Amino acid sequence: MRGLPLDERPRNPTSLKVALFRMIVLALSLFTVTALVVVSHDQHFAILHTGRTNPRDFHRLPVQCPAQIPGQRRGMYADRLRGAVRVRTETFDGAPTVGDDAWYDKFYDLEAYLVDTFPDVFGSLQLKHFATHGLLLTWKGSDASLQPLVLMAHQDTVPVPEQTLSRWTHPPFEAVLDDDGWIWGRGVADCKSLLVAHLSAVSELLKAGFKPKRTVHLSFGFDEEGGGVHSARAMAAHLEDIYGLDSIFMIVDEGGGIQEGFGQTWVAPSTGEKGSVNIQLSVNVPGGHSSIPPAHTGIGILSAIVSTVEANPPPVFTMCLAEHGTIDAALKKLLQHERTWPAAAQWMAERNPGDAARLSTTQAVDIIGGGVKVNALPEEAHAIVNHRFGEEPPAGEARYLRLSTPGGAEASPVTPAKGNAWEVFAATSRHLYPDAIVAPYLTTGGTDTRSFVNLTRAIFRFQAVRDKERVNAHTVDERLHLDGHLNSIAWVHALMQNVDAFRE
Repeated sequence: MRGLPLDERPRNPTSLKVALFRMIVLALSLFTVTALVVVSHDQHFAILHTGRTNPRDFHRLPVQCPAQIPGQRRGMYADRLRGAVRVRTETFDGAPTVGDDAWYDKFYDLEAYLVDTFPDVFGSLQLKHFATHGLLLTWKGSDASLQPLVLMAHQDTVPVPEQTLSRWTHPPFEAVLDDDGWIWGRGVADCKSLLVAHLSAVSELLKAGFKPKRTVHLSFGFDEEGGGVHSARAMAAHLEDIYGLDSIFMIVDEGGGIQEGFGQTWVAPSTGEKGSVNIQLSVNVPGGHSSIPPAHTGIGILSAIVSTVEANPPPVFTMCLAEHGTIDAALKKLLQHERTWPAAAQWMAERNPGDAARLSTTQAVDIIGGGVKVNALPEEAHAIVNHRFGEEPPAGEARYLRLSTPGGAEASPVTPAKGNAWEVFAATSRHLYPDAIVAPYLTTGGTDTRSFVNLTRAIFRFQAVRDKERVNAHTVDERLHLDGHLNSIAWVHALMQNVDAFRE
């Protein structure tokens, strides 16, 4: 997931007050919906088995799919992911804005690796390129009247700064698999695991002779983390030209996952994204020789401003939490009335950094620069502050800074936690995780799905990885446990069959 680049046009923040109340609602009504296809079954099937069911039986008995992959194949699945991590595909803010620029040639290497690793997939599905390196694979279904399924991931990763290499336990592009089952490397969690899981699931279905009735698209952009090519936007425009507006049954991309909390397991697909805006703080002062410095140089003044910004975070807003799991009595009382939701949000934010990020407008000083020579006073210093918002600030609230060189994106539309797509998503998840509650969630980062919102409201940002199986995305010692990757493959494998079998 990314922070928005500076070349994005700013938009007015979309108010999501009602959406926030609904999105992290873990309500009994959702439990009723998600439980509709959980059926006990005596026989366990291997992942290669394609237990197709008659469409009319979907609600009674979904496709049989195991909760884990046969142990003897773990090494193969691990090697596929490790090979993808070894191909360096870092992108940066300010990268070239055209995909055929030689700067992006590294993505030829990743495509060649994927073609070599999944010859059955690339030999059976139709491949079309967008902006040179965007990959759109199409598995044509036999029934054109059925709305397609779109599975998404991105090929690129955030950079590894050279000065941090010594801090990594294992080199970031060697994809070491340690004795405890962890795969270490840049992009293994965000999100080459999901990309390889999609391809692995398709490969297994091809081996099993699965022939979809519903068309499936695999959409793999290459500048989600940075750069201005907007490869996902090009692929979304292509699908819109083919199918029109509101034409896709479901889209699945990175985002939420499987969480443990409040005495309960939660399958938490992100049904919305916070908005983003970047603000550049610039200080321009007279220069001069550093042997006669002023009391505060431009960098010193900027540092004082940054300290003030970080010392004054925006307020925490509100959310709703359902009455599932084990909840502190004080929190439960605060959640009983809408007028005390702000206090409930504050209570949660003070105890959990993740909740604090989801429940408030966040700000992070991510880029800073200034000065050109050790004996010359800096004439310019700047810092860029990234904000993530879920709703507009309350009326009359004072802004600490007006926008200067802004960039960002508005908050996404909210996926309804009801309807056919939600039922298939939730039922598949409950079949694989029968003790879990399926509930909507808000992701704090941005994804390529922002380019696809015209195609469907049913956008689920989710990977079947437990929080404890995914560590340090975007920073030193990024790693993913192999069990999380195997579960991702099993979940996609089941979802594709269930979506294909579903009929209204």
